[in-house]
Amino acid sequence: MDIWWIKALGFLLFFAGVFAGVYFMLPRPSLAKDQAREAHEPEDLSGESPGLAGLFKPFYRLLVAPAAAVLPLGYARTLKSSLTTAGIERKISPEEFAAFQGFMLCFFCLLGWLFKPQFSMVLCFGLLGVFYPYWWLLDKKHTRQKAITTAMPDSVDMLALSTASGLDFLAGMRRICELTAAHDPFVAELLIAYQNIKLGMSTEDALKTMALRVDTPEMHAFVSILIQAQKMGSSISEVLKAQAVRMRQDRFMRAEKAGAVATQKLLLPLVLLLFPIIFGVIFGPYVLKYIYSR
Repeated sequence: MDIWWIKALGFLLFFAGVFAGVYFMLPRPSLAKDQAREAHEPEDLSGESPGLAGLFKPFYRLLVAPAAAVLPLGYARTLKSSLTTAGIERKISPEEFAAFQGFMLCFFCLLGWLFKPQFSMVLCFGLLGVFYPYWWLLDKKHTRQKAITTAMPDSVDMLALSTASGLDFLAGMRRICELTAAHDPFVAELLIAYQNIKLGMSTEDALKTMALRVDTPEMHAFVSILIQAQKMGSSISEVLKAQAVRMRQDRFMRAEKAGAVATQKLLLPLVLLLFPIIFGVIFGPYVLKYIYSR
């Protein structure tokens, strides 16, 4: 009996467990402390870890130059945008990420050949090795976008309180960044924008850059309303308070929607897995009694 697929599944689960263990053992750097912020180290401001792409960098370093030579311009722009939104653009460049994809292609092709030396098996594993890094990047990007959207109401509320107490907008941004010790992706973006302003960028351009970095409808709306309020001379604190209330309402609506979707997603597993067991326990004895009484 050919049980190669059982061996392949065992090897795949083994390596998946090793990868997961290594990934979760990697340090999760938090936001830099006040001393690092004063030292203008923007690569430490996002607080995001490159994961396996950073761990395996010594292995695929030699592939960076060939990957840069064959990397299409459109794909390079897409990778740069995704890496920026994921918060790891200063740790992994688009060329390095393409080299990481090439390394994973070779690695998974080798695994496929070890499982079963057939072209179809090597091809399947090779495709998995090419697309897995990109799926990981998209997941990291969307996870950070959701985290920023979730953290925005509380941080904007604190920013509104700071500006209402007499601080200007830039001083309020600085105060929020000083008070938030734990890793907060939205505060990290505020800190990057504050660093850009200190380096000579205008406030409007820094806010627009922050909106492009995060690339969510909530962030674009927040930055647009904030820029309009500054141009029209409106009270920043009142605008921020209104934005915080609206964001909190939107967050509550998203939570309700997620709860409603979760109940719908649970319906299919209940019908396929739980209901047959219940019916078997209830009607099973009657069916057996009818069969054996004949």
